[in-house]
Amino acid sequence: MTFPADRPDPPRHPRRLPAAELERHALGVLRKEPSRRVGLLAVGLGRSDRVRALAQRTDALKVLGEVCDRFESALRPMDRYAVVAVDEIWVMLADAPNEAIVRLAAASLRDRLSEPVRVPGDRGETLHARLEPSFGGAWMDQEGAAAAVLLTVVASRALLDARSAEDRIVVAALSTDQERQVRAQLQPRIRRALESNELQLWYQPQVQLSPRSCASFEALLRWPQPAGAPPVSPALVVSICEEIGLINELTRFNVNTALRHQMGWQLRGEAPRVSVNLSALTLSDTNFPSFVAQACETWGLPPSQLLFELTESAIARHETATIEFMNQLRALGSALAIDDFGTGYSSFAYLRRFPINELKIDQAFVRHLATDAADRQIVKVLVEIAHTFGLVALAEGAEDAGAVQILAEIGCDAVQGWYFAKAMPADQALAWRERFNAQQVAGTAAALPTA
Repeated sequence: MTFPADRPDPPRHPRRLPAAELERHALGVLRKEPSRRVGLLAVGLGRSDRVRALAQRTDALKVLGEVCDRFESALRPMDRYAVVAVDEIWVMLADAPNEAIVRLAAASLRDRLSEPVRVPGDRGETLHARLEPSFGGAWMDQEGAAAAVLLTVVASRALLDARSAEDRIVVAALSTDQERQVRAQLQPRIRRALESNELQLWYQPQVQLSPRSCASFEALLRWPQPAGAPPVSPALVVSICEEIGLINELTRFNVNTALRHQMGWQLRGEAPRVSVNLSALTLSDTNFPSFVAQACETWGLPPSQLLFELTESAIARHETATIEFMNQLRALGSALAIDDFGTGYSSFAYLRRFPINELKIDQAFVRHLATDAADRQIVKVLVEIAHTFGLVALAEGAEDAGAVQILAEIGCDAVQGWYFAKAMPADQALAWRERFNAQQVAGTAAALPTA
């Protein structure tokens, strides 16, 4: 990166770096943990006092100080930012495991910058500046420090596109030529897989902790491959469907398949609820709530048998439309959950504005509960927040007995993870649930191997 000379950090801004050091910070993170992903945000502030700022007036610099205060409050401890121009700030996200986290960070910063900036002037007056920020994000979906150097190019291009985007956020992935070739090869195969019903839904149990029982499953996409062929991750299938305009068709497949399996379970006297994940793009499908109502009627099941999971980054894209979308699903009787809660940019305002039933605590905090005191405290706070708002707290990624015990002690309502079971086909999932609940009633083993 080549940036203008930066001023020394004021003490109140510990996350701010001189511009020339931002890239070195990212490279240092990657050298310590080569498998880590980093992200970059180019933030165009759109300052209404840009002319004064260009003149380097003292009052304009006070505005910049207030802006930096807001960055400090929004970013995580390992994130860093640099002022590269009077109305442009770059942010290095030290841990961005997926593109959604970069978008969520942008939405969090947008919320912090939405209020006009007011600071005291040298003559006792109040200075005002309005911000109209745009966010160009770049996400590194491959390992290696060499890739980090290219993030600035991708983020700069994304920032240009963001200025004309509806939500003023554009995030682009830094992909290898090889990956682009693989995606191009998969596109027609995924089209055929949807048409010929090659895709499947498997189910991972969600276990209530007090009293311990399995009352629900999360539906997870699977695409079986021919013998000897490499596996294709569900996340890649979803990403390609979003890219080629098939995501609504895939979501409808997921809903209909879940309802078909539930109808079969009901004929056997069982009625566990199923959680279905929604893409951010589905939130703009105004016909989706009516589709859910019609699908439930077709399969003879109430909409209350479905819970829809949305990520915070998806919700942040179009808040007004999303509230209406969610209210329609709630009116049908379906429940709603925020997935991956606690990833670092969460806004509690979501919990007030949106009709949520459940918070799913991100597995990154759950996997090391037994050995990491900081993670235990974070999860405890997240559980308390959920209960404060009258929500169910469900922890993902419970992989050992110690984590489950700690989650029970801090009052978490439910968990899912490999300690209890991996995802299974529909028939195996129901059989697992029957055995598990029978053993809990009998007071025997807490966990069963996956069928």
